[in-house]
Amino acid sequence: MAMQFNLLPWREEQRKDHIKKTRNILLLGVFLGLVASASFYTWKKAVLSDYEDAYRYMTEKNNGLKPLLKEKNALDRMKEVLTHQVDAIQTLQANRESVSHMVEELSVANNQELFLTDFSLTNGQVYISGIAKNDNQISDLMEQLRKSKWYQEPKLLEIISMPDKGEEIKRFSIISQLLLSSSELKKETDNG
Repeated sequence: MAMQFNLLPWREEQRKDHIKKTRNILLLGVFLGLVASASFYTWKKAVLSDYEDAYRYMTEKNNGLKPLLKEKNALDRMKEVLTHQVDAIQTLQANRESVSHMVEELSVANNQELFLTDFSLTNGQVYISGIAKNDNQISDLMEQLRKSKWYQEPKLLEIISMPDKGEEIKRFSIISQLLLSSSELKKETDNG
């Protein structure tokens, strides 16, 4: 007679043990996952808190600097206005000096036989008009003006004969640009 063994209870116990171990491993994995997630969340929250603190600090500092920035902008505008005023004063000063030098140069250029009837300076352009006994006198004046460092490329605008005043009497007009800038005028004045 052969002995018979009933393996069903043993297999059932092994299956229960296996399910129990698997469930325990699964629960341990879920627990470790939750712990790891909680740790990661806590770390990220701490980092985010640091960023928020830094952002709050920067915002407070920026808000504290806003009045200073407004004051700086006001001072910059005032500096710009003052710079323009100083430039305008220097330009006016240079123009005042240049007119006297230009008149002096014109006096040197004139051979005293010409009669100058008008001399004006507008926006850096010099307008000269007068009466000459002949064309040669006008030509001499133009040549002398070209040699001057104060007159840039003088141009003869017109020559008109005046037969009622005399056979060769001419009325003429000349225009020229002011050559020297304010800084050069200052150097010119300082040097002599």
